[in-house]
Amino acid sequence: MRNTLPFDGFRTISNRYHGVFHPARMPCKKVPVKILSATSEKRFNRFYHPPPVEEPWSLSSPKKRSGPSPPFFSGIPGPAVLYNGLQFRWKFSHKDKSSLALRSRKGDAKCHRKKEMIKKKPYGANAKEQLKANARDKMYRFLLADDTVRGVFIHGTRMINEMRSNFDLGILETYILGHAYLGCTLMSANLKGKDRISLSIDGTGPAKGLSVEANAYGEVRGFLKKNPIPVKAPLESLNMSPFLGAGMLSVTKILEGMKQPYTGQVALEYGNIAEDLASYYFTSEQTPTVFNLSINFNKEGEVVGAGGLFLQVMPGAPEETDKKIEALLASFPSPGDIAERAENPEEVIQAVFSELTPKLLGSHRVEFFCRCSEKAFSQHLSMLPKKDLAAIANEGPFPVELCCHNCNSTYHFSKEQITEIWKGKKG
Repeated sequence: MRNTLPFDGFRTISNRYHGVFHPARMPCKKVPVKILSATSEKRFNRFYHPPPVEEPWSLSSPKKRSGPSPPFFSGIPGPAVLYNGLQFRWKFSHKDKSSLALRSRKGDAKCHRKKEMIKKKPYGANAKEQLKANARDKMYRFLLADDTVRGVFIHGTRMINEMRSNFDLGILETYILGHAYLGCTLMSANLKGKDRISLSIDGTGPAKGLSVEANAYGEVRGFLKKNPIPVKAPLESLNMSPFLGAGMLSVTKILEGMKQPYTGQVALEYGNIAEDLASYYFTSEQTPTVFNLSINFNKEGEVVGAGGLFLQVMPGAPEETDKKIEALLASFPSPGDIAERAENPEEVIQAVFSELTPKLLGSHRVEFFCRCSEKAFSQHLSMLPKKDLAAIANEGPFPVELCCHNCNSTYHFSKEQITEIWKGKKG
């Protein structure tokens, strides 16, 4: 799970103690340590059995070492642990070598950014706020009216903010693409394993369209086809219709085990992503569906709340259920307001839909995340004809810059890397 740090090598001795077992050296002297909790950042006194120190380690680079450095202890993985865009290592504190503290390691940040997706500005002013925002961004699944209505609620403030930062979006662009992110995430609630679902809009308006994809792990990525969107006059409202224009909305399901993906299409009737998604479900799957998508901005134009609600009446439900749902939706708060006020969505669902006996099914995280990497782009380069690779290696310019259109992460390849790919290609 992403909201907890791994404690590889620890084994619980009792409810009050954690330790690393060293059978050959037991018993060992217990030394008090301090562990910084990843969830609440409160310090707790713990005990562990210190192993023998073999090699020193320092936060600074080897060239800048100027004396003995705090060592690692065995039982903790060697590589830095990636967590929420930060890298962490366990090390002894400089002030008290018998105490242990969680520190972020910035020395390998440059190296790491060359390998995986880059979040240009993680949401939150510091690690504590980032952890809290990460804990709040979730998808909540529930059932209503004796399991005849399927519901999903999403809190996605952090996801929308990080999407905006990576693509450097304005208010209008954030509003349109953010609604697509929320809608696609809601549709991914029933995915399993390696299943994926994508939402694509092709329009004649200035925005040209968009493409968003979500998977079963709650990871969402996607892009606007035109950024920034050209605007001829000052905006009077955030009505999407003039910017999307006429066009088609497509939903594609890539299900594990299926030979071909399934794609359904409907015409853009409303110019509103929520209403057009509801139209898609009614037309393509003949199931009455409600989408309520909301993004709140403050006076400075910053996203302060983003959320969405999905309700779908299952086949065989009584006709009265539709009327009850319609009446109760009028009293349901805006999902963006719920996210902005940091209210508990489960409590809101229980309160508003109490007449329909809500059954909460659980929740899991959602995140703006792309599985692109330097290695993947290196493989794409290796698929180029050998003569093209030779031309790039000999003529440049360097570094060669490749950009992932799904998350806007940029990867740079030096002349040495291009030459290595070229010489390693067969044929």
